[in-house]
Amino acid sequence: MTPGNAPMVLPHDAYRWNRAILGSFKKGVLAHQAGETIDACPYDDKRKPDGRLSWSRSFIAAWRDGWRWSAAGKA
Repeated sequence: MTPGNAPMVLPHDAYRWNRAILGSFKKGVLAHQAGETIDACPYDDKRKPDGRLSWSRSFIAAWRDGWRWSAAGKA
């Protein structure tokens, strides 16, 4: 539940998303609703020892997408 006990409105295809990515999206929505800035994303850009990218950017993107979803008044 979101602030005020209203159900959180998600994108129509959210049921298809990976559960962990969906969780990051929801955390972004809740962060916006709690008054946090988009820079408050709790996920770090982690890299593998050889410098290649990891999945961390997916979680960053999902969190920020959730924040923007809420900022647009859709959540």
